Amino acid sequence: MTEPVVLWWLRRDLRLDDNMALNAALTTGMKVLPVFILDPMLLKGERFSLPRLKFMLAGLAALRDELLALGSDLLVRRGDPLQVLPSLVSEFSATAVYANRDYSPYAIRRDQQMVAALAVPLHWFDDAVLHAPAETLKGDRTPYVVYSPYKRLWLTLPKMSPLQEFNGNGKFRNFSGVDIPTLPSLSDLGLPETIAVPKAGAQEAMRRLNQFTERAIFNYAVARNDLTANPFDDGASADVSSGLSPYFRFGMLSPRQAYAAALEARLVAPTTAAQDSVDMWVSELAWREFYTQILYRFPHVYNTSFRAEYERVEFRQDAHELRAWQQGETGYPVVDAAMRQMNSIGWMHNRARMIVSSFLTKDLLIYWREGDVAFMKALIDGDPAANNGGWQWAAGTGTDAQPYFRIFNPVSQSQKFDPDGAYIRRWVPELRGVPNAFIHEPWTMASPPNNYPPPIVDHKFARERTLNAFKAIKSE
Repeated sequence: MTEPVVLWWLRRDLRLDDNMALNAALTTGMKVLPVFILDPMLLKGERFSLPRLKFMLAGLAALRDELLALGSDLLVRRGDPLQVLPSLVSEFSATAVYANRDYSPYAIRRDQQMVAALAVPLHWFDDAVLHAPAETLKGDRTPYVVYSPYKRLWLTLPKMSPLQEFNGNGKFRNFSGVDIPTLPSLSDLGLPETIAVPKAGAQEAMRRLNQFTERAIFNYAVARNDLTANPFDDGASADVSSGLSPYFRFGMLSPRQAYAAALEARLVAPTTAAQDSVDMWVSELAWREFYTQILYRFPHVYNTSFRAEYERVEFRQDAHELRAWQQGETGYPVVDAAMRQMNSIGWMHNRARMIVSSFLTKDLLIYWREGDVAFMKALIDGDPAANNGGWQWAAGTGTDAQPYFRIFNPVSQSQKFDPDGAYIRRWVPELRGVPNAFIHEPWTMASPPNNYPPPIVDHKFARERTLNAFKAIKSE
């Protein structure tokens, strides 16, 4: 007779430590069978990303190595989860399934259907956030749509500490006699090779978290806007960016681990300013959960503006300008450097994200969703909620939105956050020989580089065009 097991259904939680669903499964006293289902639907959407898939597969490989060391393995199956998971329950005589919640619209629909599809209990856990959407409602039980009051509440709520140190020895199912296929590669999935991605896995995530909270976090408030060339080059950007976003994206790092590390750092912060820097980094965790609950409560924002009136803005459709923006050929050095950075390493600094999103939606007056999709295709840390929230903030169409009349000047942003042009020269080699006096506006040189394009649009003209487009809606 087959020994009954419980299934741990992994999704966006690729780690053993501080994993709420896994911890609950381990406490049942039954053997735990780790399962990951590769859903073909996720490989077909318009926001599908080859780099992000490659990073996820590397994370699965790292997790599998940890499970093999425990005498178990990771069962990866391909297919519709609504068919695959019930089949696995039957195949392994599972008595229950344990999983952590995902708050994106597609996941919510799938998970609701899964409850009905299974013949055994499906236990859910709010592992991906410090505070689930149900915990952060206003007094009248409606959701916050402005960040500041949300953050005030978020900070007052008691935070759960990371779970006790993981010990899975003897608690996972032995896969002896079970056919375990190898983890698929991009080639196995019929997909082409893509860019190099950073080292994945929970151990690497913790290493980066510890490195960041030992020093760089104390200077975060000052350095966080300095444009970072590549946070995944060890030591190259140690005082600027944590580089943790891809690890958050796939749950290789939990928010409890991050928050606990920040609290420990704050206790030893050498100055009040250093404490403030820690607090500012913690506020980024709150921003992440604010956008998560917005997408959860208002799923329409995934494809349309939160503020419905701005759907009537006469945005432009210009394939040539959109393509120039995507390829980093706009003639504005900081915009082009940022886009080329994203295309090269699958990541972009947050300040750069604000600059290029303002440029697309305000200078080119192209609908924000074009940028949202472009980012999701390229980013290894592309998160549906955070990406959407950031784009709608920049476009002025979202919840806690930047006002439509606040339009970034790409030249002054470049001068302020890349004063010596190091970031530009790293990603736009055509400009490496341009003197500092002209690096932000090479078109003002007597003889501009002939292999770099002139500005695609005049910023002053574009600013007025956008203001008029939004004012037309305001006057209706």
